[in-house]
Amino acid sequence: MQAKIEKFIVIHSRQIAQEIIDEGQALIKMEPSRHRPGKLVFIFERSHLIDEILAKSSRRPQPQHLSEIKSAY
Repeated sequence: MQAKIEKFIVIHSRQIAQEIIDEGQALIKMEPSRHRPGKLVFIFERSHLIDEILAKSSRRPQPQHLSEIKSAY
């Protein structure tokens, strides 16, 4: 059984959508969110560029030492 590859991706973050546009990916459509009234969603054609941007944006800097973790709180 093969995994279904989605042709489009919906982005909920305006900041991420702007970063994708700034990198040269065309916005297909912008429409109101069905789940969050008053918010917009941004629809793009799926690409490696978008996958890279999403992977980069989901990373958070992790403290390397236990002392850094304790001092952060």
